[in-house]
Amino acid sequence: MTKKQTIGIPWLITGQFMNNIGMSFIWPLTTIYMHNVLGKSLTETGVVLMLNSIANVCASTVGGRIFDRSNPYYLLLMGILINGMANFLLIFWHSWPWYPILLVVTGFASGWLNTMFNALAASVPRQKVRRTFTLMYLAANLGVVFGTMFVGLVYAMGMAPLFSMTTGLYLIFLVIALLEYNVDTADVTGVDPRQARDVQLPTANARMVWTFFVSLFIIWLLYEQWVSNLSVYMTNLGMPLRNYSFLWTVNAGLLVVIQSILSLLGDRINSLYHQFFFGMLFVGLSFLSLVIAHDYPHFIFAMVLLTIGEATWSPAMPTLVSQLSPVSAKGRYQGLVQAFCAFGRSLGPLFGGLIIDNWSYRSLFLLAFGILLVVLAVNVGVVHVDRPAATNYMKTEIKHK
Repeated sequence: MTKKQTIGIPWLITGQFMNNIGMSFIWPLTTIYMHNVLGKSLTETGVVLMLNSIANVCASTVGGRIFDRSNPYYLLLMGILINGMANFLLIFWHSWPWYPILLVVTGFASGWLNTMFNALAASVPRQKVRRTFTLMYLAANLGVVFGTMFVGLVYAMGMAPLFSMTTGLYLIFLVIALLEYNVDTADVTGVDPRQARDVQLPTANARMVWTFFVSLFIIWLLYEQWVSNLSVYMTNLGMPLRNYSFLWTVNAGLLVVIQSILSLLGDRINSLYHQFFFGMLFVGLSFLSLVIAHDYPHFIFAMVLLTIGEATWSPAMPTLVSQLSPVSAKGRYQGLVQAFCAFGRSLGPLFGGLIIDNWSYRSLFLLAFGILLVVLAVNVGVVHVDRPAATNYMKTEIKHK
């Protein structure tokens, strides 16, 4: 098969869209299926979701390490085949223990595919890279919109039809990849690991950066309660699963709108620190609103609060870390941003399951709100003290000895 010089951007966007549809057909119903159908506790469900996230992180790490040593095209095909095969087996074996085992496999494949997508996105002409990644972000959210919109309806038909659809999706994805993703490996660019150096950050920068890292871990630890445990809470109140899945449709749609507005505002936003604080506050308020949420409109309102928070703090964080870290170490610190996020996501379901099994959902929501208020206060204090002495590497030339 003839290799292409660069991958067609529309096909790259299509692949990202399809991959996120496939993933969003699985994660919204995992907790409710394991708890209500397989009869497992929320703690056991949390362990399974934690293993799924750990597999995702391991795949991303391993995939990133071998990217420069192998052909990304074949690595991408391998990820699609693994994901497709796992979904195919789930058509026939979706009972215990095959369901959690194959769920971990899909977690590994999803992390692998995300890494390879980033590698292939870097193969487009340099002047189009930024636009390509922007479109990929929008495609990912649109994939979640469509996936979560239909998963509740398909789930009512049974697990076999659900996984039959995801298998068919990955089969189509494989055909597209075979025809359109075979780019010349020499044209695929990435960050040269030799550029990274062991750089000692100024004390003020280091305190702020590590405060942000711990905050990321805590935010995602709590955010995962929406992903893993809220579905059971809503169904216990007598609401159908499709109501829960529609919340994520609202989330993805609002994310696209709010992120588009923020990108248009650009430099008009005077302080990214204030944007981060604003977003964290709204995430906390979303949990506070869940305490009194007993009907569907209240859950939609809480999701709107969560989405406003997510859309504002999430893009601010990597930019702030970039400002506080020198060019020679940006890869290292941006990698830590992803690592702390993934670590929080992996432990979130287990943390929530333990709180709910030993206390209650209301205790979880109040605890999450209280923790986020404390984290917000700590961040405001650290930034207030250290920001005047910190070095902004996006405005200051790096001095070499």
